[in-house]
Amino acid sequence: MDPLFFFGAGSSARFGIPTMKEMVGQFKDELSKQSGNDNNEEVQLYIGVEDVLRKDFDRVDLEAVFSVIDGIAGGLTPKELGYLATFFVRRARDPTLFDPPAPEIRNAARRLLGKFEDFVKRVCWVKTEMLNDIMATYVNFFSTVKNTLGGYPETITYNGTRYNVDPNWQMFTTNYDNVLEVFFRSGAAQLSPNISLNTGFDYDPRSQSQIMNPQRFLQSNGLKLVKLHGSVTWWVEEGTWAVVEKDQPPSRTYIPRKYGEQVMLYPIQQKDTFVPPYLDMFYALDQALRQSKKWLVIGYSFADDILRAMFARSSKPDTVMVLVHTDESVAKRVKEEPGWKGQIRTITTKFGESETNSKIGQLL
Repeated sequence: MDPLFFFGAGSSARFGIPTMKEMVGQFKDELSKQSGNDNNEEVQLYIGVEDVLRKDFDRVDLEAVFSVIDGIAGGLTPKELGYLATFFVRRARDPTLFDPPAPEIRNAARRLLGKFEDFVKRVCWVKTEMLNDIMATYVNFFSTVKNTLGGYPETITYNGTRYNVDPNWQMFTTNYDNVLEVFFRSGAAQLSPNISLNTGFDYDPRSQSQIMNPQRFLQSNGLKLVKLHGSVTWWVEEGTWAVVEKDQPPSRTYIPRKYGEQVMLYPIQQKDTFVPPYLDMFYALDQALRQSKKWLVIGYSFADDILRAMFARSSKPDTVMVLVHTDESVAKRVKEEPGWKGQIRTITTKFGESETNSKIGQLL
């Protein structure tokens, strides 16, 4: 079903959700305001990782920093990172480089991971005061797309006005926030009975909770949202280790005891992309890309090598990507990816503006 929707950080920025790049500075500010010997170790490690990465990479965001910190916390060595890493380290002729990180450094990394998870929960949770803006933005955006492409519509009624949507759209995102869940599930709008958001979970009568069912990601019918990097609404159930979808705010006082504190977030090492549930979600994206001729990408920078390659390999000469991003270099990044064969129609105005919606209608 056209179009395939793909939402990046730019789609949530207007609702007060910081991008991963913005989170680097915000998280560093929080660390600097804390005190104690342990905190000094954490600050030194965090800043050290960030500074090293900036020497070799143009774009350093919080995922990049914590990809390294997660590896340190796990005690990874060059051998565990693969043949190429081992080859280059061996050429340095320093055998100490093959030693695992020192215990005090690993402990600092583990503490940082915990603080990072708490930070992401707080900043990626939709604030109540943003509800009206979210609703107004998305009813206009979705109805513009539906009215442009036609077909049988279902409706969403908001503030007395009916807006057309498609009950079989497929949506994918790398965002952790709950913006789209709020739009479809907050109750601020009246949805047609045929509109039900599938996020990959089934109701389990035994536990009276929503449990992840990877087969749901592969269903082609119905309105589907696949969160490729996880979500602030996902929790790991202690004992069963099932992934559970819960909608409470990110405060420990709201978390039932049977749920662990860790939110499932993202595969911060690329190998995690090939294990459940990420394998199922990325396979669903691959299938959707191959079945759709029109891709509507909102606010995604294509900095992720795996995702950029997936889009390129799935493209055909008649593929049309409408890319909404304020940075014109993003389109160039996609075009230069080996295997890209489609067309890219760029919109550099901000998502949510009426001008942007008009351009989307013209270019789809």
